[in-house]
Amino acid sequence: MQDDTPETIRTLAEGCVRFVKQALGIELDGTPETLPILDHYLELAREDDARGRDEVLGLVATSAGAYFGEVIRSQQPAARWHVGDIADASTWRLELDHVFLAFNPVGMAREAITQETEEGWNAHLEVLQQDRSVLEQSLERVGAVEDEDYWRLAVRWEVVDQAVAVLESAAQARNELGRRWTPEIYARALDERPPTHDAS
Repeated sequence: MQDDTPETIRTLAEGCVRFVKQALGIELDGTPETLPILDHYLELAREDDARGRDEVLGLVATSAGAYFGEVIRSQQPAARWHVGDIADASTWRLELDHVFLAFNPVGMAREAITQETEEGWNAHLEVLQQDRSVLEQSLERVGAVEDEDYWRLAVRWEVVDQAVAVLESAAQARNELGRRWTPEIYARALDERPPTHDAS
């Protein structure tokens, strides 16, 4: 985990590693290659009748989302956590510094469990209006995925990785590669307006 990871998120991500090791006997190492293992764990958690829905969508989803966010940050050094309210994971998100892209990894983990859109959890990709169509076209070119695969964190990682590459190319075409997207810019764009749904 990176040095600037908020302590609560660090603790949750470490908890995810422990939970998966206890359940599957496999230790997650913080790389994208471990995401299919995490997806399998979340599938088992979803099907575990001994666990209540609140537990699965609470600690399990939140710790998995924290781990997923840290995996993304290990591959995208320009990503940083924004924590609106540390007690409310729906206010958390990752923001990229070099392109405008934000999303909530915990929301994505919740959707991996429920396999449906979780309103208010911002699991979709927030991008600039001017980049929306080029990103959607790029994702469409990849082709459709199976319904059950769409929600998997391993697939979401591939989408995020592709989105970053597309947004970098768009920024280069506009001669904006050196631009920095600060926390203040994200706050004005995302926290001072009603929520919307963008590319996912």
